[in-house]
Amino acid sequence: MLAAGIDVKIVSDTLGHSDTRITRDIYQSVLPQVGKNAAEASAKLVPLQRKTEAEEAARKAAKKAKDKAKAEARTKRKGKRKKPKK
Repeated sequence: MLAAGIDVKIVSDTLGHSDTRITRDIYQSVLPQVGKNAAEASAKLVPLQRKTEAEEAARKAAKKAKDKAKAEARTKRKGKRKKPKK
């Protein structure tokens, strides 16, 4: 029944199991394809996203600005360091 896609709660009730965990523990290890099918069905629910050119350009601009800010902060810190006396 699980392999046919019937909900685990219905299978559990039909078999007289007191809890769906019993059904899952017994049958899902015997039927690994059921888990694979469930994973594939779940993956189909979440559409893949493709970044638009604008999104990619915005990401690159943000990274460039972040890198520039880091470089400026490093330069500023270097200027504040005391020079050793000779």
